[in-house]
Amino acid sequence: MSTLQQASPSAAAPADIGTPDASQRWGRTVETVTVAGHPCRAYAHRPRSIPELLRDARRWGHRPFVIEGERRLDFLAFEAAVQRVASALHARGIAQGDRVVLLAYNSLEWLVSFWALQSLGAVTVLANAWWGDDETREALATVDPVAVLTDREGARALDPSFHPMDLRALRSVIDASEPVAALPPTRLSEDDLAIIMFSSGTTGVAKGVMMSHRGVIANIQNLLALTGRLPNELPMDKPGTVSLLTVPLFHLAGVQISLSTLLSGGSLVFLEGRFDPLAILNLIQREKVRVWGSIPTMVSRVVEHERFAEFDTSSLRSIPMGGAAISVELREKVQRAFPATKKSVGSLYGLTEAGGVLAAGSGDDVKGRPGCVGKPLPVVELRIADADASGAGEIFARTPTVTLGYWGDPVPIADADGWVKTGDLGRVEDGHLYVVGRSKDIVIRGGENIACAHVEHGLQTHPDVVEVAVVGLAHADLGEEVAAVVVLREGASANVEDLRRHAAAHLGKFEVPSRWWLRSEALPTNATGKIFKRDLPRQWAGD
Repeated sequence: MSTLQQASPSAAAPADIGTPDASQRWGRTVETVTVAGHPCRAYAHRPRSIPELLRDARRWGHRPFVIEGERRLDFLAFEAAVQRVASALHARGIAQGDRVVLLAYNSLEWLVSFWALQSLGAVTVLANAWWGDDETREALATVDPVAVLTDREGARALDPSFHPMDLRALRSVIDASEPVAALPPTRLSEDDLAIIMFSSGTTGVAKGVMMSHRGVIANIQNLLALTGRLPNELPMDKPGTVSLLTVPLFHLAGVQISLSTLLSGGSLVFLEGRFDPLAILNLIQREKVRVWGSIPTMVSRVVEHERFAEFDTSSLRSIPMGGAAISVELREKVQRAFPATKKSVGSLYGLTEAGGVLAAGSGDDVKGRPGCVGKPLPVVELRIADADASGAGEIFARTPTVTLGYWGDPVPIADADGWVKTGDLGRVEDGHLYVVGRSKDIVIRGGENIACAHVEHGLQTHPDVVEVAVVGLAHADLGEEVAAVVVLREGASANVEDLRRHAAAHLGKFEVPSRWWLRSEALPTNATGKIFKRDLPRQWAGD
């Protein structure tokens, strides 16, 4: 794996292109614009490219921005670090339009590299650090990057053909203090490709979802408008919010949290290492965390920890949760544990293909409304297709955040009128969206979407497997767990442990089934021969 060195220092400081007037660049006024040939709602006053957001954050000066253990960078120091890393990457030949993969766990180096690549106008490809080796190779081969910034090493090191660079080596570049020469300016259109983020899909391997500058900015502007944190509305003396980051930066939620914190002058606190409830409680107490965007599984584990009462968590004011439905029981449990969050235990609903959050709500918006995820955001249109007698049908969305499509797939994600099929079932009552089920074949385990077809494909490569069906079973902690129903060939000697080892060799650790049912009879099918999964969980429970 190659390493990165800081480009030769220069006496010339980075060019200061000025900080635009926020009142002219941000606002709540909504207009109708044409995107990809169809009309949709959009903010009239909006930035046109992601690099502009970093310049907007310059106004926060020496406020602390990133906190990772003992490492702390204020806003100006963070921007300077971004410029140094961008210079180092530019010296390695990375230029506007190049696809560069970030394959690593959350770290300060990850975040600086993301902004450095955006500053160069490169397309930042966010790979899932939890993938197994096979999944990683398939994804990288699909996007054909010019380089991969990664923390993988040893037995999991990447093939040299993918041009891996050691992400951790950037620490010395980030921690340096020498100025660097100004880089060539980039000219970006808001419809240019900015990010490729992988979706679990429903039919097999992960697909690269292409996000434009327009889509990313519209999504974050929606969230800032919802929470009253638009840059043009924030006075300079407003204290910044301390936010705890425990979701992956390679997920949409991680990108949203980092961008909203940057633009609103807040501090982003990193969790070092694996998720641990005690570490979370320590960080909330030490850093006086005010906002913790998380998933239900993590929050449940923290509030139920036996040492919870030993920590001062009174600073926590808001816990927006996504990734899975929030039960009434969990909402009440969280509000008892964190009394100051009574009106701020929020729900977020969205999907990667739609480019972000579609609906959100907290407090009275969702109280007493089981299944309610809030109201559509300002530039989001929703419709329910093929509704049944109860008003429930498939949720479709139209918004400027809608992505450009899947990488390497000419079929657009949106239909001819701009509507995206979410794969979720829901209904709308009094302006509130209720999610009641899924039409897509996925399992949501601890907030991570897992395509059943992908797990099935991995298991079907075992020579003793004749048929397999993967379903989600209810789990008190994770929400759902991955369960596999397997029919073995006659006379096969394979057992559950053999199948588990085979799955671990071909799938990510989080995708390996935790429940197994080996059966001799064929799986039930419908008239067209498709496996009929709907009854399998019920049969399993009665088996």
